[in-house]
Amino acid sequence: MHLNSLYLHYPFCRHLCNYCDFYKNVPKNDDEVTKFEALLGQMIVRQKSLMSELGYQWGDLETIYIGGGTPSLWGRRGAGYIRNFLLNEKVSITSNCEFTLEVNPGSWTSEGLEDWKKSGVNRFSLGIQSLDSRFIKLLDRVHNIDDVYATLEKFKEMDANFSVDFMLGLPQSETLNRDVIKELETILTYNPSHISLYILTTKDHYVHQSTIPSDEWIEKEYLAVSEYLQKNGFEHYEVSNFAKKGMASKHNLRYWQMKSVGALGPSATGYLSEKNYRYKWKVSTADFVPEVLEKKDVVLETLYMNLRISDGLSLTFFNDKEKDEQLAVIAESWINRGLGEIRGRRIILNSRGFLILDFLMDEIFSKINF
Repeated sequence: MHLNSLYLHYPFCRHLCNYCDFYKNVPKNDDEVTKFEALLGQMIVRQKSLMSELGYQWGDLETIYIGGGTPSLWGRRGAGYIRNFLLNEKVSITSNCEFTLEVNPGSWTSEGLEDWKKSGVNRFSLGIQSLDSRFIKLLDRVHNIDDVYATLEKFKEMDANFSVDFMLGLPQSETLNRDVIKELETILTYNPSHISLYILTTKDHYVHQSTIPSDEWIEKEYLAVSEYLQKNGFEHYEVSNFAKKGMASKHNLRYWQMKSVGALGPSATGYLSEKNYRYKWKVSTADFVPEVLEKKDVVLETLYMNLRISDGLSLTFFNDKEKDEQLAVIAESWINRGLGEIRGRRIILNSRGFLILDFLMDEIFSKINF
């Protein structure tokens, strides 16, 4: 069996934002980056051993995603590291490989981005979150609005294919109101091919917890944004993701379609689908926590993932007459409530359905015996 997708986690940022739960640190000096690269080398060896044990080997990579953290900080050094990894491991990239690098405004150099592009990067994911300087500050981002526009102008100069991350459900008050549609109007003038929209999730001790808007307010914002983007040529192809035709994230679709993805780096999680084997790397040693999924867990995750994306869920998903009949009844009730449609014997959720997907899953659990 061949492994054709790779996620690599770069664990450093310039600053730790007050809402972010991804594993990351602020490096004190270059020695910490050197130690990370050494750890990565050990993980590469350990992963090769794991793959061998389970009957896998590297195939030609169809998707690569370097996330974090802020991997654009890794710059030319990181681009060189990846080139050496591919060369040393004799791993090739397919001619149409989707190779994504996460970038934060103010955390890149022209030389670095150009070198990543020479190394095969053909898609950038830009963490903007908001185009309103007041909300950038409120979110504790280290960049400012000038950094955002400098990055967008750089992408225009490079004729880059890029995605933009935006955040919804931001704290509001009488003196602090956001016009997210206006922000999106501006972003679309830079011609992104993809937009990811995440609803801010926080812990109880979050500094702005008292001004987080109500669920009803967030629902209204989410649906307004979805309608606006669809009117402007973007398909709402996954709960939090919109893309122009043919520009959906191939790498992330592999997760949502429960396909195999290799992983390297502290806290990175990989999945070997043929073996139902998930592994998550520890943060300071070249060791991982393994998990072999039970058949029931695979069924539940696959069902949930199918409903997350616009490919939808087959009405014969269970291959069991009684369960599939129960699913058809549930699906019909969703259609009657304006949450989706039946297309080609598949239930396809719309934006309203995506928004309450967890609630819809509870309906399935309450009416179908697993």
